[in-house]
Amino acid sequence: MSKVQFAAFADLAQDFSYGAPANDAAGLRLAVSIFADRGHVREQIREDAEASGFRLAEVGGLSSLLGGHGRQLGEVVLLDCPVVDGAALAALSRLDLRAAQAGVELVVSTSVEALDDVFACLDQSHPQILIQPSRAERIIALGQALARVPSRRVRELSEEDRLV
Repeated sequence: MSKVQFAAFADLAQDFSYGAPANDAAGLRLAVSIFADRGHVREQIREDAEASGFRLAEVGGLSSLLGGHGRQLGEVVLLDCPVVDGAALAALSRLDLRAAQAGVELVVSTSVEALDDVFACLDQSHPQILIQPSRAERIIALGQALARVPSRRVRELSEEDRLV
């Protein structure tokens, strides 16, 4: 290999970073927003999302969804809502519309008692609704949401890269 060929190869190699997780076509980690009032569940979901290679966009309680200011949601939103009241129903309805408009994947965990109310609020975004899920079920739902995120594709080599 000549010095010119080696220099061209070295320039191409700098574009690749095999150590950093790349979840989307641009090489950036996908962001996840986590909303849960129960602290231990919120922490568990955060740990699982970080272990899966997601970047945390926001972590907070359901009440943070009711704030009047708009916030950037991640490509995936994980929500824990085992008990619903008027405020939670309003937050769910608002989140459902935002997720549907933005193409955000929504994963909602709830209880049997709150299922009817939660289901009624989430008719636009086609969410995954989990009923009293285990940690493993949440991780599987996270993987399914990751698979459904738009613009996921394998990068093809250009003709020039193939020749090199």
